[in-house]
Amino acid sequence: MNKKMDISVIIPVYNEELTCHEIINKVKKIDLVKEIIVVDDASTDSTFEILNNIDNINIIKHDKNMGKGASVISGLAHVKYNYVITQDADLEYYPEDYYKLVEAMNSSKVEVVYGSRWLEKPIEWSLHYLVNQMISLFANVFNGVFITDMPTCYKLMPTTLLESLNLQSNGFGIDAEITAKLARNNISIKDIPIKYSKRGKQSGKKLRLRDGLVAAWTCFRYSFIEK
Repeated sequence: MNKKMDISVIIPVYNEELTCHEIINKVKKIDLVKEIIVVDDASTDSTFEILNNIDNINIIKHDKNMGKGASVISGLAHVKYNYVITQDADLEYYPEDYYKLVEAMNSSKVEVVYGSRWLEKPIEWSLHYLVNQMISLFANVFNGVFITDMPTCYKLMPTTLLESLNLQSNGFGIDAEITAKLARNNISIKDIPIKYSKRGKQSGKKLRLRDGLVAAWTCFRYSFIEK
């Protein structure tokens, strides 16, 4: 029997005035989505003003910039529905892939589905790709799992499960913490290919090599040190 999935979407936003309205409109078109929680992480451009003119979203505003993880944690405290996923505020990911994630969860009876940007795709020799592969490798080795894209934005899971992880990471280490804690609790994870359109630094890309190192350390920390 298929699971009844009413999905809450958490969208961390920081200085995304050019794309936030469009991505929210795309998410609104997905009939699985029952609520959209947007967390403005103290944007310094016109993002917050734009958000205030969008109907039917729940807006949370940080007084100071705290990081992606802090935004996810803030948003999670307001989630009302039984499944949750995060959505980046740029246009790299495609919300219509929510349907594929749900289908994979129902057909394979796993508890968590990751949307992989690299699965079944040709190798891309770029710093962005290599950093992602490095931290996915660390996550796999430290946690005894096999995931092709650990830092993917698309992680679909029951809200109660994500809440039970007691997340602590404020920055980009949040994905590594989630993965380590899922693995530690023997939660089954399946990754499936999704569409992805990478943007560059000139378009506002925020991931840096330093963020990859933070994620690698977080993998180790929550796999071996903090229980």
